[in-house]
Amino acid sequence: MPKTLLIPIASALLALSFSTTFAQQRPLSKLVVAKGETYVAGPDNIILVDTLIMQDRATIKFDPSQYGVLEAKVAYIGQKCLISSKGTNGSKGNRENAGSNGANGGDLTVSVHLAALGSLIIDTSGGDGGRGADGNNGAAGIKDRHETRTVTDPVTKQTTTTTVLVPGQPGTAGSDATMGGSGGNGGNLTLQYSTGGFIPIFNNEAVKKNSIRIHTTGGRQGQSGQPGKGGFQRADGGIKFSEIIPSSEGKIMLINRDAL
Repeated sequence: MPKTLLIPIASALLALSFSTTFAQQRPLSKLVVAKGETYVAGPDNIILVDTLIMQDRATIKFDPSQYGVLEAKVAYIGQKCLISSKGTNGSKGNRENAGSNGANGGDLTVSVHLAALGSLIIDTSGGDGGRGADGNNGAAGIKDRHETRTVTDPVTKQTTTTTVLVPGQPGTAGSDATMGGSGGNGGNLTLQYSTGGFIPIFNNEAVKKNSIRIHTTGGRQGQSGQPGKGGFQRADGGIKFSEIIPSSEGKIMLINRDAL
C-alpha cells in the first residue's frame, strides 16, 4: 500500500487510515495513531503535537540517521506501543565481503505529559550486523578403497585371494566463508515526562500498565558464515578476516518534571 502524505489542518483530528504515513512538519493539534498502525516522522524528524493518542500496538518511527524529537503536551498511550529510532540491520555478505554493519540508532528526545499509559517501548538501539556468507564445499573426490581379488593358477587350479589398495582421487578444497558485520551503536535518549498522578515503572517486562521499557543497546555482531568442507585429501575453507568494531550502548537521561 503506498505511503500517504497527510496535510495538516488546524484543529483537525488526524487519524491514520493506512499502515504507514508520513508526519507533518508543522505542529499538530491532535494526532491519533490507530491500533496497529505506524506513523513516520517527516524529513525534519520532528513531531510536535498538542494531544497524542497511540492506540494499542501503535508505532511512531524516526529516521535513525538524524536527531529526532517528539513533543506532546498531552499523551494517551495504549498497550504495546513503540517509539523507535532503532538502526537498521546490516545486509548479508557474499563470498568476497563480510556482512555489512548495522546502522547506529538515532539520538532521540521525547518530551511528554502522560495522561494515560498502558505499555510503551522506546527503542534507540543499534542495528545488528549482517550475516556472513557460507563457503562452498569442494568436490568430494574418491576415497582410497580396498578390493579383494581372486587369481586362479591355470596349471594347479589353485586360487589365491589378495586384498589390494585402490588409490582414490583427491577432491578440491572448500572455499572460505566471510565474517558477519559489526553492530551499530545505540542512540542516546532523553526522556522528559510528567504524569497524571501515577508513577511509571521502567524496564520491568512483567508490568502491563504504566510501563516504559527503554532499549539503547548496541547491535550484535552478525554471525559468520560456515566454511566450505574440503573434499578427499583437501583442506576445509577458513573464514576471511574482517575488522569488527564493538558496538556501544546509548546513554539515557530521564527527567521527571513532576519532581522539579
